[in-house]
Order: sequence, then C-alpha cells, then structure tokens
Amino acid sequence: MTFNSMKSHPGHFQEMIYSHMKVSGLIDRIRDRTGIASTRLSVFKEQSHSPESLLPLELSLEECGFYGGPPHSPPNVHLYYDYNIEFSDCPVLNCDYYITMRKC
Repeated sequence: MTFNSMKSHPGHFQEMIYSHMKVSGLIDRIRDRTGIASTRLSVFKEQSHSPESLLPLELSLEECGFYGGPPHSPPNVHLYYDYNIEFSDCPVLNCDYYITMRKC
C-alpha cells in the first residue's frame, strides 16, 4: 500500500488465486512472493487502512465478496497489502541509547 504510487515496484505483482482461498492463505502467498517476514501483514480491499477495508484472516475471498469466474477469463481484482516492520531481534536497534564510549 505504501508503494502503490510507484509504477514498477518489486512488491507489485499479479497472481491467479482461487476465490475459496482464505485471506490467511493469501497472506502466505504474499510472503512467499515478496519475502516479507513481518508477522503483521494485512490485506485490504481498498487503498486505505480503514477497519472496513481490512479483510479478516479467517474468511475466504468469496466470503469477503470476491467471486471467481471461469479459468479462461477470471475477474480482475485489485487488493492491497501493508505490513509493519518488527525490530525485535536487531542488536543495533535494540541497544541502549546511553552507551558510553571509552576515550583513548
């Protein structure tokens, strides 16, 4: 979602998926495709972070209102994803701000 205004970004991709796929499965596909390791990845039906636009993990795409079609002409749907970066195991980012330096 953050990079939507960029014409060619590695996070933009097209993929054919089944409408009976759960949103959690779609998130797994996004992670596989992009390499995003964040556990806080969300999918939205609109380009907003509104709670109304957020797709629930436990529902299928069909249950969210996205119906499939025949394999030779599936409907095009734009979905948006966003994620928060987690810095829980980076020693540099987790270090104490008040580190004293030794003077030579």
